[in-house]
Amino acid sequence: METNLIIEELRARASLDWNPEQKAWFDQQAKDARPVECVPMRDVFTPEQLHFLFKIAGYKTQQKMCYKNAADLIQIIEQWYFILDFDLPTKYVEGYAYCYGLLPIEHAFVKIGDKYIDPTFERALHRDVRKEMYVSCIELDPETLARYQLETGFYGELYVYDYMCKNRPELAAQIRARNPHNR
Repeated sequence: METNLIIEELRARASLDWNPEQKAWFDQQAKDARPVECVPMRDVFTPEQLHFLFKIAGYKTQQKMCYKNAADLIQIIEQWYFILDFDLPTKYVEGYAYCYGLLPIEHAFVKIGDKYIDPTFERALHRDVRKEMYVSCIELDPETLARYQLETGFYGELYVYDYMCKNRPELAAQIRARNPHNR
């Protein structure tokens, strides 16, 4: 695999002079980041499964909604695995994607079995995911994804939340306290 520019940037950020809390965050991010490659959805799902996802289950992707797009796909697979005849483990992934070869953006995508797919880039942006550069920072099983979403009340930034739960529990508690459903 070629040099991963995202990992290089994360390491460069970690090498800067930060206050101790920020330094710990950037160090952990650089440590957790690992390059992955996405494949088209048709390499993971059969034509019948794709038909079910998009036409029957009503799965839709939206631009600028990668966290929701990834989480919704996980939820549909979990709800309809018996109809989909689908028994591969699924994971919600947060990390980075290199956007138009300019800069890394925080991004969410999905791991199914040992393959990664990016429904947002592929379906909402009509981009060839095989030509994109990705980094995974965290991969959450469906149960952890659902629990984190209930605790925080939002899609995305679950890598940050996971870090806070493990390293800064007082900040994680503040996030949970701001969730109107937890009041």
